[in-house]
Amino acid sequence: MIKRFSALVLALVIAAGAMCSCSKKVNKKDTSSKDESSAASSEAADPNEETAPEVPDAKLVIDGKEMDTDGLVMCTIDGRDVDFDTFRYYYYYTVNQLTQSYGATIDTIRETEGGFDSLLENTITNIKQEYVTYHICDENGVTLSDEEIKANEDTYNNSIEQMGSDEEFQKTLKSAYLTGDVYKQMLELAALYSKCESELFTNEGVYATSKDEFRKIVKDPEKYACVRSILIPYSCKTDIPDSEAADYDAKSLSEKYSAKQMAYAGLDDDAKEAAKKEAKKVADEVIEKAKNGDDFEKLIEEYNWDPGQESMPDGYYLTPASSYVKEYLDAAFKLEEGQVSTELVENDSYGWFVIKRMPIDMEYVEANIDTMIQDYDLPSREKLYTDIMDSMEVTYADFYDKLTIDSIT
Repeated sequence: MIKRFSALVLALVIAAGAMCSCSKKVNKKDTSSKDESSAASSEAADPNEETAPEVPDAKLVIDGKEMDTDGLVMCTIDGRDVDFDTFRYYYYYTVNQLTQSYGATIDTIRETEGGFDSLLENTITNIKQEYVTYHICDENGVTLSDEEIKANEDTYNNSIEQMGSDEEFQKTLKSAYLTGDVYKQMLELAALYSKCESELFTNEGVYATSKDEFRKIVKDPEKYACVRSILIPYSCKTDIPDSEAADYDAKSLSEKYSAKQMAYAGLDDDAKEAAKKEAKKVADEVIEKAKNGDDFEKLIEEYNWDPGQESMPDGYYLTPASSYVKEYLDAAFKLEEGQVSTELVENDSYGWFVIKRMPIDMEYVEANIDTMIQDYDLPSREKLYTDIMDSMEVTYADFYDKLTIDSIT
């Protein structure tokens, strides 16, 4: 699913400015970034951590001179002016993305050939990705009602109340590289996106597959498959460290799987190969039992390591475009309904699978049809978004080509 930055912004504001992490200096001994909000709240108590610098006042410097940014248009995308404050938010949002994904910082971007140009390109792409919502709304006449506009105003005012004062609220906005006006725009985008979801992409909307059509599609064995499977991971025979062994039996399957994976990842190459050979013996045992007609559900109960099977007891409903590994999808669609794979299906990231193709349960389909249609429509929806983004015309302010890595603070 294409990530919605609007919703993320709201979460960041409520979390008191986790976006400031893009300028935070991380302790070299800890390169993880699992929870920026938690890390920020505990940072002052850790003498090994350097305090994150305060987000500086917003400035734009061109040719060594500070420009007046009040209402200053940086570029126009798809006919919509992008002012400095909006551009600045997306600029630092993009820096944060690069930090989280690649460990990049302003300094490393500065030192990388073409790094700043890529940063600007990615910033424009992120804005385009958001402005797809405006484009689709304009094309389909989707607007916010007076009640929805009032709800956004209430959300804005409630945010101030949650911060305790307007002064604290402004500090929080600043720490997230936001202004009040940009935050209001994010609220508007989030509301418009939700309205597009309900009116255009679901509930028989113009971009949604109709329910009658979907009922036919889901019965086509080349377009849909329901499968149950058994995962035997390479790590399943790896020993758990003594420090975790005491409460291992009380863990959920997901926790046990994670513990095994971590233990396996810590092995050297020879030990990994030995663990993999032991796991293969289990996989061979399972496939032989499946070939001999053993009850598949009982085999799942005894051997399966895939936590998803617990939350999806009716099976995985797949299309050839589903986000599953290729080996799994290929094997699933080669099976006839009721057939079990006669050979192990291996994936280098997960291990071995034994797959059974199940009949399509139309009662399940009817109970979950809206969600299933959304999943089915995802590839065409992503293509729609991409096509719109590709069609968006971008024009830049005269000074845009004079921007440097030091221009925006």
